[in-house]
Amino acid sequence: VHWRLARRQLEAHPEEAESPLRKLYAYAVLLLAAIIVLNAARSLLGWALRTEDFSASSVSQTIVWGGVWAFHWAQEQREGQPSPGARTLRRWYLYIVSVYALILLATGVNGVLSVLFLRVYDGLLGGAGSLVVGSSLWSEGMRESLARTLLGGIWWVLHWRFFAHGDRESTLRQVYLYLFAFLIGAIATLAAVAVILFTGMQWLLGVPDLEAATQHFRVIPTAIAAFLVGTGMLGYHRAVVQEESALLGLRLPSARRTLGYVISALGLATLTGSVIFLLGGLTDFAFPTAGTPLTERDAWRTFLAFALTLLLIGAPLWFISWSRVQRRLDHDGAEERTALSRRIYLYGALGVLALVALSGLVGVLSTLLDDLLEARLSLDVLREGNWFLSIALTAGAFLAYHWQVLREDQRAGGETVPRRKQVILVIGEGLDDTVSRLESALGVGVRVLHVVSPVDQAPPALTDDEIKELAAGVQNASTDRVLVVVDEGRPRIYPYR
Repeated sequence: VHWRLARRQLEAHPEEAESPLRKLYAYAVLLLAAIIVLNAARSLLGWALRTEDFSASSVSQTIVWGGVWAFHWAQEQREGQPSPGARTLRRWYLYIVSVYALILLATGVNGVLSVLFLRVYDGLLGGAGSLVVGSSLWSEGMRESLARTLLGGIWWVLHWRFFAHGDRESTLRQVYLYLFAFLIGAIATLAAVAVILFTGMQWLLGVPDLEAATQHFRVIPTAIAAFLVGTGMLGYHRAVVQEESALLGLRLPSARRTLGYVISALGLATLTGSVIFLLGGLTDFAFPTAGTPLTERDAWRTFLAFALTLLLIGAPLWFISWSRVQRRLDHDGAEERTALSRRIYLYGALGVLALVALSGLVGVLSTLLDDLLEARLSLDVLREGNWFLSIALTAGAFLAYHWQVLREDQRAGGETVPRRKQVILVIGEGLDDTVSRLESALGVGVRVLHVVSPVDQAPPALTDDEIKELAAGVQNASTDRVLVVVDEGRPRIYPYR
């Protein structure tokens, strides 16, 4: 009943198709229906593959919500997205579902490869596994992984390869590529490398017999599967970025810059933790009088292997990513120093490191004062407060470095707040790419008035140099309100009040 009333409203007032509320309703329903259908179909496929019991609710949810999704998708295809707000809501829907389906696909492929590699590993080393399909290879884990792979792959291909095809200039597309696809792939790759390193160092430090080593390294096939999935995601999405950058002739640095600082933060946290563990462990070695020496404990091998793994992962990860970030200062200069992602990283790192260093310092002083007041002050205070001291020294060193970086940014004008301009852009139709490039150069959104162009007249496009020159002219305008008119490829700027 209410949908029919809404249809009558649309027939009476065609401009209703541009209503943000109408599009918000449509894409909220589509998002809910897509996720429900995906999960219900996975349960239904699990029953077909004999990994789950039959569920009538899975059948009903697939049919009912599948119909809801198909109906609203068909309506949206007919109506289109005539306004920027409608196109933005469509992008939110497409990329949220793409991320969800990509995670399902990646976990499914990882599960399939893990089962295959484990069967090969067990077969080569004389384990209980088998390479014969129909025995352990066609296990419940394999069937569940195939279900996730099939459904996640179909849903991801539909939304990413078909529905979102051609949306190259979208900022949300860059967020999907850099902050989700790249980040998920990087985390999977690093986690796999960490497992392999940890397992290898733990074995070298323990030197078990061959039979124990066979069982010990049985985690490696699963880690190799995760490594292949992570590197595959990175390789594919990197190729997509390179292809689209070449087609657009445009650099969209915001999401890429944010990814650099996210990776730097992950590397900094890992490196800080590894140094704390190593310093604390070395102190235990230096003061073995505290009960049982560390070398006589069974846990020391695991502890040392864990600390070295964190160091081997965190040190190159932070140094490489942070070096790339710092090198961009030579190219982008003030734009890089004033970037919000850089501000968040620096102040976030300073805040966390300051709290960690302060907690370590409080622990050291508490131990020292406790021994002093009880008149038993000796070198044992280093043994008793060795972990607090490790925390304070490590966090304090990184805190001092990041404080120095922040001071350099401040001296270079990195915290100067530019005047925000209110820009109205008058431009021909079909130039959404030019609009997004100008918004990226200005760092603010613009209000767009489209001039209806003749059908046989191609709208003018601005080069990268013209975009930079236009952005500089807008920033240097004498007023905060600026009218920009792009006519026959010649931009004109009119400050107004």
